[in-house]
Amino acid sequence: MDQIAGIKEWEQKDWKVWTLSADGQKKTRTVHDAVAEALIACGTECLFGLIGDANLFMVDSLVRNHNVRYVPATHEANAVLMAIGYAQRTGRTGVATITHGPALTNAMTALVEGAKGAIPMVLICGDTPPDNLQHLQKIDQRELVAATGAGFVELRKPETVVDDIATAFRRAHLERRPIVLNMRVDLQWEACSAVAGKLRMPETRAPAPTGTDLDEALGIIAGARRPIILAGRGATGKEAREALIRLARQIEAPLATTLKASGLFEGESWNLGIFGGLSHPATVELIMQSDCIIAFGASLSRHTTESGSFVRGKRIVQIMQRATDLVSNVVPTIGLVGDAALTADVMCEMLREAEIEPSGFASGEGPKLANVIAEAAEKKRVSAPGVVDLDTALARLNEVVPARRTVATDLGRFCTTAWLAFPVVGPERFIHTAHFAAIGLGLGEAIGAAIAARGEPVIMVAGDGGFMLGGLSEIATAVQEKLDLIMVICNDGSYGAEHIQFTNRAMNPALSMIGSRDFAAIARSLGAAGVSVQSEADIQTACDAIRHRSGPLLIDLKLDANDVPMR
Repeated sequence: MDQIAGIKEWEQKDWKVWTLSADGQKKTRTVHDAVAEALIACGTECLFGLIGDANLFMVDSLVRNHNVRYVPATHEANAVLMAIGYAQRTGRTGVATITHGPALTNAMTALVEGAKGAIPMVLICGDTPPDNLQHLQKIDQRELVAATGAGFVELRKPETVVDDIATAFRRAHLERRPIVLNMRVDLQWEACSAVAGKLRMPETRAPAPTGTDLDEALGIIAGARRPIILAGRGATGKEAREALIRLARQIEAPLATTLKASGLFEGESWNLGIFGGLSHPATVELIMQSDCIIAFGASLSRHTTESGSFVRGKRIVQIMQRATDLVSNVVPTIGLVGDAALTADVMCEMLREAEIEPSGFASGEGPKLANVIAEAAEKKRVSAPGVVDLDTALARLNEVVPARRTVATDLGRFCTTAWLAFPVVGPERFIHTAHFAAIGLGLGEAIGAAIAARGEPVIMVAGDGGFMLGGLSEIATAVQEKLDLIMVICNDGSYGAEHIQFTNRAMNPALSMIGSRDFAAIARSLGAAGVSVQSEADIQTACDAIRHRSGPLLIDLKLDANDVPMR
């Protein structure tokens, strides 16, 4: 290994690998440069991460040579969560990077969240040299990743860099889960001649179903007098939306969505909104009247079906993209494998050819579904001094947050109220963070969504316990990135789920109490705007702050731990 004017030259066998530096000088093309180039070839536009000795040179190459936006997190878990939020908002594969050992153990919960949510992302993770058995950060990373439900791809050697990274992205896309690319620290300065070409993903769209099952499904639909079309997250594309609307109009069926497909049918007169535990009372009435559910891309979980009560006694036609997706809590009358849009259009055509008359269930003017939180707020519940009513506060904030917004929540007893208080105009604008029932994931995913939203506001609602657990330090990231992010903290001084369990048994909830923090002051100390809300007048101050915001804004809602509604 020679030194030439301060530039290192690596030799492998009888060849040398050269590139030109920014000043025109020769330099060696290394593995970390090749990794950066391969990430670009795979479509990476934004990278979330936290650098360490195993990934810092790759990140430097990606930013310096390719001008990719790099968003540095303060904790590895939040780097992964940002990529998950970005993936949900864009529909693309999110990309994050961390170093090895404790960095990976820090990210375990976030990886489980992504795996359980079937969210495609690639995590470029460092690893210790295999020959350094005494390395303090050495751990079996493959086994750790396997425990999370994520996939694992080893960056094997310099010659396979491009293939290994392409494999990670293909698997994330096809398997719809996080894939960890394991990148050993001892490889990063090795010479590399592999050149990446643009990655082309295979077609994953299923065809329309055919055969006797389709015929039987059409017979069920033709015979239904009160059918409802239900769309889940697996049927939320533009083509699926339009095809399902065509089918609904042809058979005169109301349209509904699962929680995760919220907003898909915004603007349709017979849009029933959410089908499930959060349904509007008028929607529940129609669901109970229905005799047939035609479910596209919906897994029919217990939350959607209200533990089966919403589908009991009804015939169910379930259409899913993959055969394995037909495994659910509810056994459908007929299960079909097919693309939602193509299947809906085939159904329209065959029903038309058979001259099947519409059901008449969704004729005339559709139901008026008012915001149930706004309706609850109109009752004007009197709050104790120093706290505000959650329904009232969220209803008022909803009035001033633009309708075209992205909504993310952490998990807690407040989240169902927040989901109802802040409706969205499309499923991509609903960021779900509760696949693993973990608190503390909201702000990380909200930041990733805010990067993806490109200037549209993101509103994130969290509890005080969850925010302290996983979000507090990332206020600094939101400030650094100048995000249009509104953080609403439901500050009741307790861990809500535990408080409920104590009080439901008439026990002292003291162990669940954590004390009230001044989150508005903390936000201001980190460079964000902050408003503390303890009265009706303060709610108006918060509304004014939303109207005049110029960057991240935190609204600290002081609540009574004994008076937080759950829906």
